[in-house]
Amino acid sequence: MNAFPAESQYGLLVEHGVEMLFMVQWVSIGEVDEVVRRLGLVEETVRGSGFQEARSSFSFSEERSRWVWVAPFSPGWSVVVFLTDGLMPSVEALSRDGQRVIEIVHAYWDVEHPDYARDGMRMETIFVEEEYHEFMEDLDSDDFLPDAERLEQYLLVIGRITGRFLDREFFVSEGVLGRLSGVDLHDSGCGGLG
Repeated sequence: MNAFPAESQYGLLVEHGVEMLFMVQWVSIGEVDEVVRRLGLVEETVRGSGFQEARSSFSFSEERSRWVWVAPFSPGWSVVVFLTDGLMPSVEALSRDGQRVIEIVHAYWDVEHPDYARDGMRMETIFVEEEYHEFMEDLDSDDFLPDAERLEQYLLVIGRITGRFLDREFFVSEGVLGRLSGVDLHDSGCGGLG
């Protein structure tokens, strides 16, 4: 018996103006300070911020792809939201020491299968991981669904895994805004992360 969100996940993205660019990493670390440390945010740029304040701090035309907003998401999980398009930190580096990372990249009407890493290793997408089959057995597996419907399903599965769906409270929650100090452009798996 799988749970469903009270509201459309994609509908919430549209309502909050992030349906064109929604790049997020869910990290199985409940302490935001530890996620910030692993990301290597530039210390003098880190400050408390609400989601909407963080998002309105940047224009899509600015070259600020290394700014992120980090917040608690559910017990044992934090979320990293990328404020503009650009290279994201390595899921392998964020997942070291027994952690998990699920990554969604939805940019300009194109949605990729969620990336997944566990304990420093990139795995197949979450859809082929045995441990998550129960979370998706009641969903349509048609790869030809429109992007909005596929994103809705991906967010539904991630909500089931993390124990929380996107909701209105998420979009008004408080977190931390900061600039990434560096990202490995060659995707070596190090990502400049500690």
